[in-house]
Amino acid sequence: MVAYLSAIDYVVLSTFLLLSAAIGIYHAWGGRQRTANEYLLASRSMHPVPVTISVVVSVLSAVTFLGTTADTYINGPQYWVVLPAKIFPMMIVAFSFVPVFYKLKLTSIFEYLGMRFGRAVQLLGMALNCVYLILYLGVVVYGPALALNAVTGLGIPGSILAAGVVCTFYTTIGGIKAVLWADVFQSGIFLAGFLVTIIASCIHVGGLAEVFRINARDGRGTFVDFRLDPTIRHSFWTVFIGFGFLMTSYTGTNQIIVQRFMTCRSLRQSQLVACFGNLLIGVGEVIAVLTGFCMYAYYAGCDPYTVGAVQKSDQLMAYIIIDLFNRTPGMSGFLISAVFSASLSTISSGINALATMVGQDVIKPRFPQLTDRKFTVILKLVSVAFGFVIIVMAFLASKFGGLLQIVLSLVGILNGPILGVFTLGIYLPWSNSKGAIGGMITAFLVGVWLKIGALVYPPSSQAPPLYVDQCPIDVFNVTDIDTTAAYRVLGATSDPAVERDGEVATTIYALSYAYYTLLTAVITVVVGLVVSLLTGPTDPAKINPDLMSPVGHMLCCCLPKRHRDKTLCGVEYSDDANDASIGGEAFTLEVTEKL
Repeated sequence: MVAYLSAIDYVVLSTFLLLSAAIGIYHAWGGRQRTANEYLLASRSMHPVPVTISVVVSVLSAVTFLGTTADTYINGPQYWVVLPAKIFPMMIVAFSFVPVFYKLKLTSIFEYLGMRFGRAVQLLGMALNCVYLILYLGVVVYGPALALNAVTGLGIPGSILAAGVVCTFYTTIGGIKAVLWADVFQSGIFLAGFLVTIIASCIHVGGLAEVFRINARDGRGTFVDFRLDPTIRHSFWTVFIGFGFLMTSYTGTNQIIVQRFMTCRSLRQSQLVACFGNLLIGVGEVIAVLTGFCMYAYYAGCDPYTVGAVQKSDQLMAYIIIDLFNRTPGMSGFLISAVFSASLSTISSGINALATMVGQDVIKPRFPQLTDRKFTVILKLVSVAFGFVIIVMAFLASKFGGLLQIVLSLVGILNGPILGVFTLGIYLPWSNSKGAIGGMITAFLVGVWLKIGALVYPPSSQAPPLYVDQCPIDVFNVTDIDTTAAYRVLGATSDPAVERDGEVATTIYALSYAYYTLLTAVITVVVGLVVSLLTGPTDPAKINPDLMSPVGHMLCCCLPKRHRDKTLCGVEYSDDANDASIGGEAFTLEVTEKL
């Protein structure tokens, strides 16, 4: 079914895009955004509330809006465990990573790697993060365009250009402030898209209690699966542990998020943003799970995916929006704006982060004589260039759809090595540059090998059945149902008809994708430490204490005295204020600062 949008819907959608662009114009008005510090960090003057909202919507992209809802619809609600899984990243990011980054007054987090390990590690880490962002953002632009085209007839080229051009425009002229406040505006529409869908679905089926009853009746009432099998896609442990480490990587060692922490006025505010941001990301994911739960109850007995009304599961959210509100003038346009909100918030954040990394890690060290004004102009040109690259990437994804799943798979592998190398630097003073490079490369290669193996021998994951026994004949041609449709879930389940080597498919290649970040991070740390010890470990006494985690220092000092010199306490911390000049900026590190 393709239900084309009305003229009013297009007016609503256009108004949303124009308002997003207007935010950039406002923050560029009157000669603002003339310095790099203002353009990239808002002069470190932002209130924690808009920063927290920006952190949340930067993570909850269109992948959440379209993908998490569809995954719950197909596989059930086990993903809700992502909320308690945020406890680990809340503590690690807020009390270990953020104090180091904030006190160093970093603009690009990879400046830390340059201080700790040298230029080569800095550039390698930055390159991995840039590749990750370009691939991911291209998919974030293309995915919603594809879903909207299939359900509403909205043209793919028009959707890609609208999202890409508007994001590039307000990000380029308005800087980080425009991105932050646009995120605040878009977050309201994003949340409304979920809530309106939940409320309308509940009203249709007879209430929230009926939603849960229908799902339980159809075998979707299992909220917690405590089996220890690491090949289970979404057990309690795979979500709690696997996604706990994934979110630690995403909110602790990702330029998009850490740059937001750096815009706050104080370390304490940055830590509050890290804590509440992680918590609210979990809440947003649970709302997406509930939306998928309600979607299933609404279509129980007449699944549009199985009968071919939609071709892919990630079109279901757009489909139900049109199905519920197609007769309400302007409502479909408003909710389609929610899909664009989910995309724009992530894309604008990514463009700004890419410009920051290239500017701070490549251009500024190469041309240190640049005036601040000229450097800011270059940053804006770099933002335009990356906006163009992301649009091109989205068009390439539309032309080579068969490669899309591989790209999405490889994107997840890039987070682990980055988390691992920062862990090496912040916690393990013996690690050196050779170990950091060796660990990152080894982990990346192992991750690629595992993912290719999983694509060749796809793991089997049996989803609950989808029913069509209540479909009216005059609406769906149930005689032509594709009986394998219930198994064609993007990256979720595998077709039971595929023949595979049972021995191989049930071993390492069947590992849940949720563990990839943890696995590659551990490999980076272990290989990095071993290589460092073999090639001449760094003397902890020579490490600048500003580069080490204050949490690690406090913990190691609880050890017996005879072991202290062999631990992080081998770093020469001082209870007195230590003045250090890093990156041309003097600052004071108080080791005993109360977090």
